[in-house]
Amino acid sequence: MGPTAPASVPAEWSKKAIFGVVFAILGFATLWLAFGLLFAGLAAILGHLARCECRGHGLRGQRLATVALWLSYFTMVTFPVFALAVGLSFPAFQKWRADQGTRHRAESRAQASRLFVACEAFARANRDHYPDRWEALSGRFVPSEELADLLQSPHPAGREVAFEIVPHDRPVLEAVEDSVIVIQEIAPVRISEIAVVYANGRVAGLHNPDHESP
Repeated sequence: MGPTAPASVPAEWSKKAIFGVVFAILGFATLWLAFGLLFAGLAAILGHLARCECRGHGLRGQRLATVALWLSYFTMVTFPVFALAVGLSFPAFQKWRADQGTRHRAESRAQASRLFVACEAFARANRDHYPDRWEALSGRFVPSEELADLLQSPHPAGREVAFEIVPHDRPVLEAVEDSVIVIQEIAPVRISEIAVVYANGRVAGLHNPDHESP
């Protein structure tokens, strides 16, 4: 038998092609961050160099280099579109948050007003004394199934019992009844304003003493 031909040695992989794909993936994954463009730019440069290297030196990785090029250019073209979409949606998101806050504050005031009416009815039936606990209103003055909803904070992550009765003497003098708070809201620290009810029934908003600015 004649001598056998030596087995061909597989061509090496182009390191530039491998790193190009890695940077292209990183660039696409961090598209929402500014430095994603840096990764995409490096991937495009490595992709071009890898294709030349593969053709000139017979290295493997031509397809990887092509993938790196396509993905990196896609990232660079998509980033401005993504940034524009975020820029246009941000004001809408801010308005939505403001509308939600306005709605929650209106709900707080409505609940506080309803609790005030129930407390006044309780006081008339109990020698001018407000209830010591909210459960005393259940049944006769507030339907049992509604009391829990009235006490629940309308704010996300708010308390189950988000209103408290402020101790005060009754009857309240007419001259000061518009300054004596009889019910006030307990709101989360991120909420800047709480609902309060004065002795004359006026519902208003006051600065939340527990408020912490973000």
